[in-house]
Amino acid sequence: MVRLLKPQPGMSVYDPCCGSGGMLIQSKQYVEECGRDARNLALYGQDNNGGVWAICKINMLLHGIRDADIHNDDTLFNPLHIADGELIRFDRVISNPPFSQNYSRQGMQFSGRFTHGYCPETGKKADLMFAQHMLAVLKTDGMMATVMPHGVLFRGGEEKKIRESFIKNDQLEVVIGLPPNLFYGTGIPACILVMCPQGAKPVERQGKVLFINADAEYYAGRAQNYLRPEHIEKISWVFENFLSLPGYSAVVTKEELRDNDYNCNIRRYADNAPPPEPHDVRAHLLGGIPKVEVEAKSSLLAAHGFDATRIFVGRKT
Repeated sequence: MVRLLKPQPGMSVYDPCCGSGGMLIQSKQYVEECGRDARNLALYGQDNNGGVWAICKINMLLHGIRDADIHNDDTLFNPLHIADGELIRFDRVISNPPFSQNYSRQGMQFSGRFTHGYCPETGKKADLMFAQHMLAVLKTDGMMATVMPHGVLFRGGEEKKIRESFIKNDQLEVVIGLPPNLFYGTGIPACILVMCPQGAKPVERQGKVLFINADAEYYAGRAQNYLRPEHIEKISWVFENFLSLPGYSAVVTKEELRDNDYNCNIRRYADNAPPPEPHDVRAHLLGGIPKVEVEAKSSLLAAHGFDATRIFVGRKT
């Protein structure tokens, strides 16, 4: 996600659900790895869990970050990064908010953040509320990336209305499908939404959404799956070039999304399922190996200097 956002020196980076601060630290390290000066990179974060907030503060100090502005409170209910009575705007927003939780509108501060609508307060559907908060605190040329459960891409009701509003306002830029079991605490597959304020997309990307289906490319660990550097590089390269690759990514217009009733299920547009295996009924009934299968491997056999007729005998019946 840091690779997608590419924070630069002098920018402000904000994580509204910062946890132990890993994404903020990664942002600083990215700037340093690019050979730039990260000392003037402004880091902001907030988390509802007091214990985790304390760990984040210590983690920042252990990584030499002494000026990060980290607060402890519920970001949806009471965001605390305020200047002159208004929410502070940031260049980059990056987060992995808690999946599928409830929230309450009663007493909520800065309700003007949620211009696209409100998700149901019950049913554990606060995901798009976090996404709206992130959009609301972006600068006009800012950019955000957030992890979301796949349900936000296709569920109906109020979530569909919010999703439709994102697309109509041209704020959704990229949807990336990730492999399962990547994150601690949940084995379900997740996705990344990359979004920006209205009018901030490059001209060539306006009115389009890029879908990347990267759920099949990962390293399977013993207890958890991992994205190797080559997997991350491929996702980043396709995103930077905004390309359609068969079985991996697709550039979809707003009109096509409208025709699909604003369903953003990734496989609908970038399907990486293998083609169906053809069956030779005659071979099943009479036995033997179909000639078409031998012919399909002829170039490989020839490359090894192997003549298939030495072990296979052709027959007409």
